[in-house]
Amino acid sequence: MKILSDKALIPFLIGVLSLIWGSSYILMTIGLRSFTPYEVSAWRYVFALLAIAPFALRKLTQISRSDWPWIMVVTFVGTGFPGVIYPTAVQYVDSSVIGIINALTPLFTLCIGLAIFRLRLTLFKGLGVLLGLLGATLLISAGSPSDSDTTVSYALLAVLAPLCYGISTNVIKSKLGHLNPLAITMAMFIQLGLLGVVYLSWSPHWKPPMSDLTMGIDPTMHLQSIAAMMVLGGLGTSLALFLFYNLIQRTSAVAASTVTYMMPLVALFWGNMAGELIDGWHAVGMICIFAGIFLVNRKKTIKQG
Repeated sequence: MKILSDKALIPFLIGVLSLIWGSSYILMTIGLRSFTPYEVSAWRYVFALLAIAPFALRKLTQISRSDWPWIMVVTFVGTGFPGVIYPTAVQYVDSSVIGIINALTPLFTLCIGLAIFRLRLTLFKGLGVLLGLLGATLLISAGSPSDSDTTVSYALLAVLAPLCYGISTNVIKSKLGHLNPLAITMAMFIQLGLLGVVYLSWSPHWKPPMSDLTMGIDPTMHLQSIAAMMVLGGLGTSLALFLFYNLIQRTSAVAASTVTYMMPLVALFWGNMAGELIDGWHAVGMICIFAGIFLVNRKKTIKQG
């Protein structure tokens, strides 16, 4: 029995996911104070597994053998690879700009859906994605802290993550829509979480933060980094992906991916708190993003009314 209708629940899920994921880049920055990008990813997946396992372990029985190849695509292409890309890029590019780059996801989702999964394009969806892309482009132009080759190179690296998300979102909608979102999430993190444990067992930072100070790491900062990884894994990864898979099953892949249009607003908020300037171009970009979300979801709203 549904507590809320899809018409009310979809905007709620988009808002919650935007808040959670838009804050994840600042959490990665905190984690990088003590850990390497690979260690940040490993800690994230370990804590995600610990958070989801008590609620979803038994859901694995719902997954058939034919589902596992698609589960592995979603696991490694849609989560594992981006989970390494973003901590690497955020070392050289502001966290707010990384969040803005992620707004390219709906464009990749639409293009991949058209090319591979033969999804139908409507005028409103096409215009909405392009308008949102325009807004994201304006935000990238206004928010880039540097024009150096290093910054541009790592910003381009970060663009690969939305491409991965576009592939994953289409696979979930087209191939895994019959599965409980908890089952998909659990299947992903039992793979990534165990790989994270294996990797961390060889890492110099596997020990508790107070037990070994020979590497010159401040124990307080180390504890803050671990706390950030706990929040990133538990809320920003396992809970967020569970909510996102619910969203995909309730709407189209392209409409679900518009959650990434809202994330730059949250990322810019954290950037402003850190002293980054928000000017008129940011405002114009935000308006374009909101208009794009409206157009992409317009047809769905009419049907439900």
